[in-house]
Amino acid sequence: MKKITGKPWLIEFPRMVLGIFVVLNIIAMLSYPGGTYLDNATVGYSFTRNFLSDLGRTLSYPGEVNFLSAQLFNMTLILAGVVFANFYLHVRKIFTADNQRTLALIGSFFGILGGLSLAGVGLTPADLYLDLHIICANWLFRFFFVASLCYSLVIFRHPQFENKFAMGYLVFTFSILIYILISELGPDPKVSQFALTLQVVSQKMILLILMGAIYIQTIGLKRL
Repeated sequence: MKKITGKPWLIEFPRMVLGIFVVLNIIAMLSYPGGTYLDNATVGYSFTRNFLSDLGRTLSYPGEVNFLSAQLFNMTLILAGVVFANFYLHVRKIFTADNQRTLALIGSFFGILGGLSLAGVGLTPADLYLDLHIICANWLFRFFFVASLCYSLVIFRHPQFENKFAMGYLVFTFSILIYILISELGPDPKVSQFALTLQVVSQKMILLILMGAIYIQTIGLKRL
């Protein structure tokens, strides 16, 4: 087992980007002029009726310029995507035993794709490149699902990781699965305000769980 304390891509950078993401997106929400998928007349950002991607639109639904909010949101997604891709590129090096290496390699492959997809969401504002935006937004969670499943098993097999870290990753894995099912099989947000709220809130919940899973994993890595 290799010592990893001080490896910036595994501990410091992920923690930094989580903090930056939270702060800058709070500012982005406060800067959003208004409008939702179903109602152009709303004022400001609604936590239960605006998708996160609404922050990245160059124009809000009513057609108002959304410059500051879009710049902050898209920049943080690109930054987070690059950092998370590098996290998965480096974390596989910790799991070198015969019963860990292959799963870690598979997990990192899909984790890197997830990070690149996250950056892709930031590079494709929904009002400019909707098709590409949807592809990136949908596939980033599919990629992270495979990555988190692989690393849940790998962490269980690592003698110096406490099993609670693997359990935390399993919670993340099944949360992603539930989110994918809701987004694919749940009601279309066009149908009603309830359907819109369900999709919006589930999106924010999986994001919070993702952030928590990454932070918890940095704690486990720092203890090695």
